[in-house]
Amino acid sequence: MQNSDPIICRKIAWNGICFSAPVNWEVAQIGKRYLMLEDTEGPVLEVKWNRIKGFFSSKAYLRQLAAFYKRHFKKKLTEFPLPDQWANMIGNGYQARCFSWQGKNFGGKGIILYCTICQNATLIQFYHKAASNRAYRIESLLSSFQDHRIDDQIFWSIFDIQATIPVNFQLVRYQFEAGKFELAFASKGQKIILYRWALTSILQCEQDFVQFAEAMTHLPKKNPNYRSLKSCKGLEWEIVSPKAFWRRYLYWPGEKTLFQWVRIWQVEEKNRILGIRAEGKKAFDPFFLERICTNYEAL
Repeated sequence: MQNSDPIICRKIAWNGICFSAPVNWEVAQIGKRYLMLEDTEGPVLEVKWNRIKGFFSSKAYLRQLAAFYKRHFKKKLTEFPLPDQWANMIGNGYQARCFSWQGKNFGGKGIILYCTICQNATLIQFYHKAASNRAYRIESLLSSFQDHRIDDQIFWSIFDIQATIPVNFQLVRYQFEAGKFELAFASKGQKIILYRWALTSILQCEQDFVQFAEAMTHLPKKNPNYRSLKSCKGLEWEIVSPKAFWRRYLYWPGEKTLFQWVRIWQVEEKNRILGIRAEGKKAFDPFFLERICTNYEAL
C-alpha cells in the first residue's frame, strides 16, 4: 500500500504490522499484539491483530465485537459498507468490514481487515470526541498499513528506535522504562536482545563506558576480553564456553548457552546508547550479526 498523504507522519511498526500515524499521536498502551495511540485530547487509535489458523469470518467477529460493546459499554455497533476511498487504499488481498458507534462524549469508526495472503486479522478503531475538531487521517493510515513483507524480515519502529529482525525470531519479552528499553527475541535455542539507554543513564550511575556496558548487558563481573569499535565509541565482546560456564549469568536460567556476543555503542547525535546481545548453543554468522547492528537505529 502506498501513502501519498502530505501530513507529517512517522512509521510505527510492532510485531508484524506497520503503519504511518501523525507525529502527535503517541503510543500510550502496548501489548504483544496491541497498540493504543493518544493525542492531547485522549485516545485516537486502537489496533489489535493476530494470525488466524483455519477459517476466519469477519462477519462473525463483528457480531462478537458488537455483543462485547453492548454488554460492557452499552453502545450499539452499526455496520456500514466499505467506502470506495478506503477500498482503494487497502487494495486487493483483504476482506474488510466497517463499523461505527457513538456515545455521549466519544464515538468511533473502525474496520476489520483479514489478509488472505498472510492470514492476519486486524481490528483498527479510530476514536473521536463529539465536540472535537481533530482531523482523522483514516485514509492515510489505511494506505500505509502493512501486515506482512515479501522478505523474511520484520520491521520494528517504536518510540525512538527501529530495527529489522528475521521473521523466525519471535518476540518473547519487552520492557519500556524511562531511560531504558529492551526487546528480546528467540528462535530455536538462539536469542537476540536489543537494548537502548538514554545517555544520562551513564552519568547517573557514575560509571565509565566499560563498566556500564558490563553491568547493563549482564556480563560476568570478571571483565571478558573486549575490543573497541572503529566506527564510533563502542565495545564488543565474545564469550565461548564449551562447558556453558556462563549460563548462570543469563536471563533464562537452566538454558545451556555456549556462545555469547555483545556489541554496545554510543549514538552521540541522538544522546543514546544502543546495544545488541546474541546468545545460543552455537556461534552466530558474523554477517548476520552485522546486519542486525546496521539495521538497529536511534531515531
